[in-house]
Amino acid sequence: MIDLKELDIDEILCKKYPLIFVDRDKSPLESCLAFGITTGPGWYNILDQLCANIQHHIDSVAGEHEAALKYNTMRSAALRDHNWEPFKEYYDFIKTEDQLNRYKDDLHKSKPRRLPELVPQVVADQVKEKFGTLRFYYTGGDSIIEGMVAMAEAMSAVTCDVCGNPGKETGGGWISTRCEEHRVKYPEHGE
Repeated sequence: MIDLKELDIDEILCKKYPLIFVDRDKSPLESCLAFGITTGPGWYNILDQLCANIQHHIDSVAGEHEAALKYNTMRSAALRDHNWEPFKEYYDFIKTEDQLNRYKDDLHKSKPRRLPELVPQVVADQVKEKFGTLRFYYTGGDSIIEGMVAMAEAMSAVTCDVCGNPGKETGGGWISTRCEEHRVKYPEHGE
């Protein structure tokens, strides 16, 4: 089991997700990320999963876009030039001339595949704790990523920022999210 208190989450996440944390080494005049990921180590799993899901979504949509573009290009060439050979290579189920003829008929009746809109690469602008919860400020993305970020921020409100165990909001002046054990260890942040 990983000892979260010993993790340098800034270093780990920046290396693991270089496209998201591309601005990490910029000056403070260029990016607030220059100060690093300023949260407790207990939120590592939340941030790691958030970044993994963000990058997976961006890459998946890009892959779908590329596949649809390739298909549409082959479809246009086949209909224009009557060259069906690329489809034999693209679709391994076309084994006979009869299958190819049926496919040609279907192709004439079909429409091009819809090109999914590419999702702009998410670039983290600032990752920090504020009022006891995670704040993940970024540029890029889409509404799906917006939902991912909202979920991660909500999860931080019930996760101890020191150890990652279930926690709750504590404190009066300085608000933090802590489990019972870490509320006692850090009384300046306790109730």
